[in-house]
Amino acid sequence: MNQTFESTTQSPNLTKFGDLPSWFDEAEKKLNFVLAILQFFGFGINLVHFSILSRKHLRTNSVYRLMIGICSCDIISHTLTFLAFSPFWIREVRKKNQECFLTMTYRDAVLLLYPVIVLDITQRSSSWLAVLMALYRTLSVKYPMSTKMHKVSNPKWALWTIIGVLVVNTAWTLVVFGRHKIDGRNIDYDCDGNEVHLSQLRFMVLVDTSLEHLHSIITSIYGIIKALPSLIDPILTVLLIIELRKASKRRKNIGKEDCGKSDNTTKLVLFVTISFFILEVPNGFAHVTAGAFHGNPGILTISYMIQVFAEILPVFNSSSHIFICLAMSSQYRETSCEIFCGEKSKTQVVGIYQKIRYYVSNMITDH
Repeated sequence: MNQTFESTTQSPNLTKFGDLPSWFDEAEKKLNFVLAILQFFGFGINLVHFSILSRKHLRTNSVYRLMIGICSCDIISHTLTFLAFSPFWIREVRKKNQECFLTMTYRDAVLLLYPVIVLDITQRSSSWLAVLMALYRTLSVKYPMSTKMHKVSNPKWALWTIIGVLVVNTAWTLVVFGRHKIDGRNIDYDCDGNEVHLSQLRFMVLVDTSLEHLHSIITSIYGIIKALPSLIDPILTVLLIIELRKASKRRKNIGKEDCGKSDNTTKLVLFVTISFFILEVPNGFAHVTAGAFHGNPGILTISYMIQVFAEILPVFNSSSHIFICLAMSSQYRETSCEIFCGEKSKTQVVGIYQKIRYYVSNMITDH
């Protein structure tokens, strides 16, 4: 758990923000072990996903180009999550008398701070790209004849959207983490709370306590921003379903039957949006409460535990996108067949994905 110390390399005054239960350390170790293994599966799945999305006839579509941005962020996130939380060989193996130490080697301190900073950027960028993708698609379905919406649907606009989201999120992350630093310590505490003088300098990731009130405000705002995509997602989901049904009615009224590719792309966006719904809510809620109840150890303890266990959600979320695309997009399926099956002609795909798409289409468009 994050602990804050006064800026001194002598005996530090510990500011205790929470009391973790006795079982938590062991549970966190097991979770990190499982999390590290899952990163390999998530990384591999997203590499396959990226190889399909990056094909020319997919990346010229603005929706798939935004998904390339999401997938790229997810690949980086898997790598950094492994570096930041892995209990494997990259971490220091502590002796029994060091089990309760708050200090660590310099390498571990670097791995704790800097990968988490970049991870924060990529995870939040991924969520916001999904929100903007849903927003663009909702507006394009609502205003199909608008010249402005045709401009927004341009692949170049998608590229500028990705760059803009990354720049804004990077700037905000630097504001939040700007007061974190790696500092050397020659004193630590054992499991009984006794002071231990260290023979070698060890390190901690610290937050400057001189502006504690400002830090709590920034933490609250940070939590709201993290949770905001998941709060917007259900609104966009409802609006997108409404616009899909309206579009279906319009086609029936004018006797137009086939608009399959457009509808499938819209439904693809819809289900990717839904997959992001639960991603940021736990972390966002935890950071909001951490800022709002800065002096309440009980709430801060729960807040920290939520943050730790919520780290597993992005793995499942990012790994689901390839299956959503396979289920909802015939163009994506055909491209994947060309890559992995060697089929260069238009492929008729049957089976589970076709059944899923048929069920989903009826669920969304039926009255």
